[in-house]
Amino acid sequence: MKFRYLLAAATVFACASGPVDPVLPPPPSGAAVRLLFIGNSLTYTYDVPDLVARMTTLSGRETPQITSMTEANFALEDHWTMGGAHAALRTGQFDRVILQQGPSTLAESGVQLRQWSITWSNEARQYRARPGLYVVWPPVGGNLDAGIANHEAAASAANAALYPVGEAWREVWRVDPAMPLYGPDQFHPSPHGAWLAALVITAMVHDRPVTEFANLFPGTISSAQEAILRAAATTAIRLYGKR
Repeated sequence: MKFRYLLAAATVFACASGPVDPVLPPPPSGAAVRLLFIGNSLTYTYDVPDLVARMTTLSGRETPQITSMTEANFALEDHWTMGGAHAALRTGQFDRVILQQGPSTLAESGVQLRQWSITWSNEARQYRARPGLYVVWPPVGGNLDAGIANHEAAASAANAALYPVGEAWREVWRVDPAMPLYGPDQFHPSPHGAWLAALVITAMVHDRPVTEFANLFPGTISSAQEAILRAAATTAIRLYGKR
């Protein structure tokens, strides 16, 4: 697989402003999609970017070119002020930027999510990349509904896409409350949760049905569980994945 991990550091200060929305052409038909993931351990647990790449390749498409800029406990503000994500983005070599913050279930964290989603989305468009927010989930017992609402509001304010993984988790639990989406720490994803996240993202990036992408954990995710996860991903994309 073709991955590029860029570790150069950059420190840049800027103020969040309203979304800028130039017309961005899609990548050439048949070309490998180029993705930049910016996030934290909710992205790198079970390596969601790698799952996206593997599912894409197994579907018969060109293997994506993926750069993953992830640090433990980083918020989008941290990536802006301390991380090397700017150096990666400013190469101008990405079609999409997928932004991931923590659960953002509180009012104040929702404000922060909105501010830095706008800032990063404006920056992405300057380099002709389409920004999008990867909606995650809270720890067990957290307010998933509030997190989804805050991500939806931030994506709308930033004129960014929404990868509604949190909504897919909610849909799963409506059908099967015992589905093991959490790992042992009751916050990071299990193989079920990580594959569901990658399934939502992969289907949206390629604008194709979730049925086209493989179950990468067949010894862990049963066929019955797989059917529930696929149905939840389909529903979440239909509800929230239109932008």
